[in-house]
Amino acid sequence: MASSGNSKLPKSLADTVVNTSLRVKPDETVVINTWQHTLPLASQLAYQVRKAGALPLVTLDMDEYWWKSLTELPVENLRRPLRHNIALLEETDASINLSGPEDPMTYRRVEAPQMAAIFDSFQKSYDKIREKKIRNAELLVGYVTEPRAKTYGFDYGDWRKNVEDASNADYEKIAQLGKKLASTLQHARQVEVTSDGTSLKMEIGAHPVFVEDGIVDQEDRNKGFLFTSIPTGYVTLAPKRGTVEGSFQSDMTVPVVGQLIKGINWQFQKGQVVKTSADANLDAFQKMHEHSTGDKDQAAYLSIGLNPAVKSGYLNDQMGQGTVTVGIGENQYLSGENKSSFQFQASLSKATVTVDGQPLVHKGKLTI
Repeated sequence: MASSGNSKLPKSLADTVVNTSLRVKPDETVVINTWQHTLPLASQLAYQVRKAGALPLVTLDMDEYWWKSLTELPVENLRRPLRHNIALLEETDASINLSGPEDPMTYRRVEAPQMAAIFDSFQKSYDKIREKKIRNAELLVGYVTEPRAKTYGFDYGDWRKNVEDASNADYEKIAQLGKKLASTLQHARQVEVTSDGTSLKMEIGAHPVFVEDGIVDQEDRNKGFLFTSIPTGYVTLAPKRGTVEGSFQSDMTVPVVGQLIKGINWQFQKGQVVKTSADANLDAFQKMHEHSTGDKDQAAYLSIGLNPAVKSGYLNDQMGQGTVTVGIGENQYLSGENKSSFQFQASLSKATVTVDGQPLVHKGKLTI
């Protein structure tokens, strides 16, 4: 359990998440989903929830159970919706998720149908969260473990420090910057994204623009924007369906299912990916994508990072200030029309973004 390395964070982080990010009120029910390596932080969170006069419930996932399930059980067992979890959500006001598992290496041995079945089993829970407008916070510090660093070739100490610094960034300034970008995007008609190997055009349409600033307030709930994370910091929107055209070539790695995908490339026509390639480890993408369902090839969102403390090369690239991210698949939480069990994103470190001909990002630097 010591390998999560989050000794600097738990007490202050727990307070921030409960009282600022989720604004927990007396008598609310708050579910804390933890893994074995994040139990100390889960304990701190539960205490803060109880201190706020609310009712905590802690659920536990374990690496051994998770891996045995994914590698040994038949697909039909994994695909069954978690009825007890859906019933619990009926009585849940807020949820805190501590990321896991501790070691992602075994994902390399998990077959594609099993991955898709797990995604499918969560779909009804996701629908219930949206229906009940349950506030959600994900604490990305749970990903910062020595086994994960080893799997992806990260320097564990540098990664841990980066997440701590990004978690303690000035979120008031991030929110103010986000509002400026959101105001520009909200009134825009067309957005162009260019970089080496990338030339994308899209229309904004009538979709709202969201600022991910580490807080889920009533305005967010009214819009259906229910999810936040710590660290965080980006502006995001769902483009008008069917309008994304052109090529996208990521210059940043995507760490996923125990592998580093390098140089993922998408070709878009009428808002849909018609061809996918990568410089390395395309099979990791295919493992998640192949058996997924719904609008998995539809363009889902465009994001621009706001957090100046995020350094690239780890798991939170999309939050880095000036980083531009494109996603495909599910986007209903952004008031989009895509319904899918699949979502995937990749980023650009030196993109230029123009909004109705005016630069908003120039070679990875915000211009606003």
